[in-house]
Amino acid sequence: MALPRMRALAAVLALLLARHALAQGATVDTPRGAKVAVFADLPAGRGPFAAVVLGPGAEYPMHAPVLEATTKELVARGIAVYRFDWAYYTADPKAGRASPGLKNEVEDMTSVVAYARRDARVAGDRLFAAGKSLGSLVAWRVLEADTTLRGGLLLTPVCSRTRDGIITAVADQNYPGIASERRPLAFIAGEQDPLCASPVLYGFAARAGGPARVAVVGGNHTFEEPSLPADARLTALQRNVDLAGRFAADFVARNARP
Repeated sequence: MALPRMRALAAVLALLLARHALAQGATVDTPRGAKVAVFADLPAGRGPFAAVVLGPGAEYPMHAPVLEATTKELVARGIAVYRFDWAYYTADPKAGRASPGLKNEVEDMTSVVAYARRDARVAGDRLFAAGKSLGSLVAWRVLEADTTLRGGLLLTPVCSRTRDGIITAVADQNYPGIASERRPLAFIAGEQDPLCASPVLYGFAARAGGPARVAVVGGNHTFEEPSLPADARLTALQRNVDLAGRFAADFVARNARP
């Protein structure tokens, strides 16, 4: 094959590849020597892209429905996503548990943030900390420790407890310092979530020191609606996680501008 033709073919292939988002897996080593499984989803093009580091739930891994839906919507808006599983989950998905005080989990997420920042395709000054449930607790701590992060995205935050019909707010214990946090925040929860009553969430977010969004969609802590007939549950779940994903992507896109 003539050299000019080879070059032309290479250029066409490069163009085709550039049109498609890139997904790749990796393993990140933490300072304590633990292994964190990471999955990076990047938009088409060279970047640099705004990025979200997205932490999972306690037993809700990185490829679970709402994290998949959120990633899809973010990438479609030109935002890179670095999903990961906790080191304890990677080591033992069945018996692994979070560490006391979430010390190891904070280290896990901090290590993934550093990994994302080393990627030349990522704009290091447009990076968001995000997480679901346990991941939201960790994301908050990482956000508070790293003032260079652009903002926080908290999926199914743990803002209340209910016992014998009595709702007790725990948001201030789990996400301390809301009044002094001036960076953009978003909270997304299910209207039937037993771990975050909507009135508590709205009241908590209203005390944020900066811009804060709240979205309450259908479903429980995993955005499922178990009271529906079996044949309607999957449709409802997909609808709910898609709504959550679109809200998340709009929040990040609007606050990630240079």
